[in-house]
Amino acid sequence: MRARSIATTIRRIALGGCALALALAVASPPSGPQARRTPHAANHVAVVVPRGDARFLIVGLTQDRQRTDTVEVVQWDDAHHRVRILGIPRDIPIALPGDPVTKLDHAYATGGIGRARAAVVRLLNVPIAHYVVFSLPAMREIVDLIGGVPIDVEKRMVYTDHEQGLYINLYPGPQVLDGAHAEQYLRFRHDPEGDIGRIRRQQHFVRAALAQVHKPGVIVRIPQIVETAHGDVLTDLTSSEILGWMQRVEPLTPDEVTAASIEGRPAVLYDSLARMRLDFWVPDPRDLRAKTRWLISGVPPAADTGSATHPPLPAKQPVRRASGKKTTPGSRTDP
Repeated sequence: MRARSIATTIRRIALGGCALALALAVASPPSGPQARRTPHAANHVAVVVPRGDARFLIVGLTQDRQRTDTVEVVQWDDAHHRVRILGIPRDIPIALPGDPVTKLDHAYATGGIGRARAAVVRLLNVPIAHYVVFSLPAMREIVDLIGGVPIDVEKRMVYTDHEQGLYINLYPGPQVLDGAHAEQYLRFRHDPEGDIGRIRRQQHFVRAALAQVHKPGVIVRIPQIVETAHGDVLTDLTSSEILGWMQRVEPLTPDEVTAASIEGRPAVLYDSLARMRLDFWVPDPRDLRAKTRWLISGVPPAADTGSATHPPLPAKQPVRRASGKKTTPGSRTDP
């Protein structure tokens, strides 16, 4: 009986640690007995945040750790034991003090996580209490430690950026992605979908990774996973908060994780910070309001805008394992 209890505790630590490192189990216990009401603005819908819910910002950094590669807001729905993830395009226009229009990506580059969080709070008009920042090297190591992630790659993906040392060469079909190939899958955006397609793939990857960390074989890698996450993940959560959330997310399944991205259109605008015209992703105001309400309350956005969330994709059996083959140069674009 004691051995079973110890095994259960170890499993919870493993699952919680992996989920945190993979940007799933990042939240903090609610403070205060009353529900919190979000600020109201003319262009946004005021909503009530239920007691027990928690919200936090996930930021993945590029290889140089100076720019954002992934920006997502995660909502923990305590009443229904679910997670909702809203992907924020890094090219979305935001307002910074003294800079009327610039990219969200520039907020982190010029002011770190504090400025990035302030920019997202202003965009969505909802408070975000906590944050988790992780690097690509940490992601690669953690994916390798959990034995890779099964993904059905939907298309041929080829891209090369010598300056960033990014070489993408993936073939379509079910396969198990190791850390290096997972990075290729997560960073690819050289197609008509651009950043929106990349956000969708990142969210699908998170659900697949969550299913992977439930496997018993992950338990033996606990020390390495914890050490990797501790060294390369920056968060304002305390150790006690992390431990508490490890236990809470232990039974979470991929079906209990839903994700969405913000609809909009590409546009070339003048970036006040960069002092040049750049490619932006301009959000649809109605969809932005609907997705924000969905993030907080779970109300389906399709009822208001015709848009929808990304449901969990059906799992397929992997037929091959990505093995780190040399890549082939492709066309050039902003990664």
